[in-house]
Amino acid sequence: MKNCPPEKLAFLATQIAIEISRGKDISQLNLIKTVVGQISCVLQTIICQRVNQDCDKKKH
Repeated sequence: MKNCPPEKLAFLATQIAIEISRGKDISQLNLIKTVVGQISCVLQTIICQRVNQDCDKKKH
């Protein structure tokens, strides 16, 4: 995924969203959106912690 062009990632994300949403009602879609949003927030926290740890290692 590291070398994947942004357009391809955008297309992949769109395809995943379409497949996940197929046959779901609004309530189900809102729940999925909330869970995915929470996953995104936790991933951002993990990324920030790792960046901070890498910076600390480079200082020493």
